[in-house]
Amino acid sequence: MTHANLLLRFARSCESDPEATAFAFSDRTVTYREFAGLVQSIRNRLANLATGQERIAVYATQDVWTYASIMAVLATGRAYVPLNPRAPVDRNRSCIDQSGVRTLLCSRSAPAIERWKADLGDALEIVETSLIPPREHLDPIPPIDESAMAYLLFTSGSTGLPKGVPIYHRNLNCFLDAFVDRSGLGFGSADRFLQMFDLTFDLSVMSFAAPLSIGASCHVVPDEGMGFLSVAKTLDRGHVTVALMVPSVLSFLERYFDEIRLPDLRCSLFCGEALPVRLARSWRACVPKARVLNVYGPTEATIFCSSYELQREPVGEEEYQGVVSIGRPLPGTSFRVVNEHLTEVKPGERGELVILGGQVTNQYWRNPEKTTIAFVTLPDAAQGYRSGDVVFESNENFYYCGRTDHQLKVDGYRVEPGEVEHHARSYAGVRDAALVGRVEPSGRTVLYLFLLVDGTAVASLTKECRAFLSQRLPSYMVPHKVLASNTFPLNANGKVDRKALLANVVGSN
Repeated sequence: MTHANLLLRFARSCESDPEATAFAFSDRTVTYREFAGLVQSIRNRLANLATGQERIAVYATQDVWTYASIMAVLATGRAYVPLNPRAPVDRNRSCIDQSGVRTLLCSRSAPAIERWKADLGDALEIVETSLIPPREHLDPIPPIDESAMAYLLFTSGSTGLPKGVPIYHRNLNCFLDAFVDRSGLGFGSADRFLQMFDLTFDLSVMSFAAPLSIGASCHVVPDEGMGFLSVAKTLDRGHVTVALMVPSVLSFLERYFDEIRLPDLRCSLFCGEALPVRLARSWRACVPKARVLNVYGPTEATIFCSSYELQREPVGEEEYQGVVSIGRPLPGTSFRVVNEHLTEVKPGERGELVILGGQVTNQYWRNPEKTTIAFVTLPDAAQGYRSGDVVFESNENFYYCGRTDHQLKVDGYRVEPGEVEHHARSYAGVRDAALVGRVEPSGRTVLYLFLLVDGTAVASLTKECRAFLSQRLPSYMVPHKVLASNTFPLNANGKVDRKALLANVVGSN
């Protein structure tokens, strides 16, 4: 039994400088004293819950009560389960059902919440946190077992249902130790961190947990506004010094690079998808004082677990096929590159990346079949996570080459084609479906959904099917283009030839 690292760090931050800014929103700033009072008020409310509630749902709007709810849940030794307000109601309902939560924290009620309340009745208690009077200070936080779950995130699943990834306090502690304490990036209380992510996306955890752990401030990009332009405005207005972003931000902002100057930014990190070296180098002109790093890691390995720092002048080792290296593992993490038999390949050979170390979780939530496939024991008895990423190692740096399966990344989000295809097949008139991603020169992934249909009147069907999917999937999973045909090309094994599908489209453009 030990103190959870994040909570102990946070308590120290509240004590060391209570008047320092903890959060900066577009309309207000919140000091550590004020934030601690909100955390304590919600913590007190949670103390009255019935026993056996180990997980608490949080309706993840970008406001101070939501962040206070997360910290309050953790301080009670429970795990938080974030629900995306922009996700379809039924998808969030699936997350509620799978996680078995009986209490939902929200800053204020919303139509989706009222629907769940009507459907579930007394089975789900709704707590509006903005109505709870704040307390004056944070009470001492008791020891929390490192084996306790910290949060449960649901990612895209190939069966049509979201897949739960539990992350434990020991995993989060290892991340903070590796990144905040041992990365050599010199983080301190004067830093101002950007937070641009949905709280259902694990990169958000670094963006708020790292600053709270050192007494720094978290600058939150507002929900409303002009998307990635709001990111640029927050960087500028908040004089942000540390920014973790997805490379898609650069693809969007590239047209404005001549106008963007961020002299305060000293640490610019990218994660979630492949980082084109051309974009990263162009970005340097906007951030003349910043160290630029590409960081890598799946949700199962707690936020990110390796890094590569782009040098001021181009060097041969920095990229492969135009993509920045994923670098070397963080302290406490190790990589193995293996073949299909889980035997380590020779240096320089391609293989699947297996991740080992304290940041790696040990299972999928209540899914023993997928757990057995992904969490494996290697021939030397070491245990690790099969990432599904194809890499090779050269001079102690690792380079991403693609996927072993069809999984895609869109704006940093994980997309399982099987989930999109599952819903598409349920639409009337669709016999089969295949989702394929095409990476544009800018680095942006465009999703093409191919529908196998009967008949020739397909124009209205493709439009209607896309609208149908938008009601059932998060926006990042909705295909950008939907096409229909009467036949699908097959490969030698009799399976749908996804490359041929995409080649036919690209070749016709």
